[in-house]
Amino acid sequence: MRKNIFTSMLLILSVLTSTNAQNKKDSIPSFLGVSYMPAQNWKVWNVTNDDGDFLKHKFDVNSQSTFEGNFGINKIGVRLGLSANIENNFIGKAYRYGGYIGYKSIWLRIQSSKVSGSVEWSGTNPTSFPRTNTFASNYFTIELLKSSKAYKVMAGGAEMNRILGTYWGIGYTTLSIPLKISTLTTPGGRENQKFGKPAYDSLFKAKYYTASFGFDILRQLCMTGGRIGSIPGKPAQKFGIYAATQDKIGFGPGTHSDFAVRMAEEQNPGLKFVDPKGFSTLVHYYLSVGFRYTVTIKPMFMVFAAGYDFEGAGIINFGGAADTKTDLGWESSFFYVAHGVTFKIYLSWIGK
Repeated sequence: MRKNIFTSMLLILSVLTSTNAQNKKDSIPSFLGVSYMPAQNWKVWNVTNDDGDFLKHKFDVNSQSTFEGNFGINKIGVRLGLSANIENNFIGKAYRYGGYIGYKSIWLRIQSSKVSGSVEWSGTNPTSFPRTNTFASNYFTIELLKSSKAYKVMAGGAEMNRILGTYWGIGYTTLSIPLKISTLTTPGGRENQKFGKPAYDSLFKAKYYTASFGFDILRQLCMTGGRIGSIPGKPAQKFGIYAATQDKIGFGPGTHSDFAVRMAEEQNPGLKFVDPKGFSTLVHYYLSVGFRYTVTIKPMFMVFAAGYDFEGAGIINFGGAADTKTDLGWESSFFYVAHGVTFKIYLSWIGK
């Protein structure tokens, strides 16, 4: 995947000069943004620990990369920002076909990181299951984003919107991580459920389609070529601060592994694990703050930045209720945070 992304970056730089002369009417210029977090820190908490906090995560230090760019068609020029042929999801397909239609004010954002480490289980344990387990997976997000004018009816009006760079979008996220599972038993009826013996999942997997809203001063600075600064009517100064934030909600399937099913059933003999696949919801928040410096070497405008990124989410899983005395239900909702120092580069075409 990374090879495809870097190939796409080179493609962008090569086509910028050949297409932008024909794309003057586009509402945003051709741009490319790259963000790199060399050391991402993760932390996970289970929502339900009434039956014991038995699973401890130890995450490896991994990096995170983010790429974003826009596309458009004007006359015979075709501009593609990034490769969308990833994960075979609806967002990638919408972007790919949208490139032929030529929507304006739309760009693609791709974020990926490796999530790996080990977990240690301290609860009661069947002899056939390890107390420690290693894991390795990928955290991946692809988003189709569009400029918004939401702030025109809020404090500061349209001028504030031009500074903040508000946007909205739809996306697709995949996440896999080990989790503690609280098991549920009942003598009959889900209203009579109580905790059974807990277990853990070596790798819970979830996929979400998302809707988001936010603002990004750094990206907006790039898109306007520095013509609009924090002081209305004046261009941006070379050195300054930036902030970006995003609120996101998502829905999709969450699935527990065969490992989790077998361990939970051995912990609770005579009961059968209900459907390991349930409905999962994601409520996500992102914040980035830092310092930036702009450089103009016409026809290019460049922004270099360093800051700190923080994201956190609540994952609520549904579908694991026990209804009969032979059912083994489950509850595995959790919170996570991921954060670290980031370095960012944005390039845009402003012409002569």
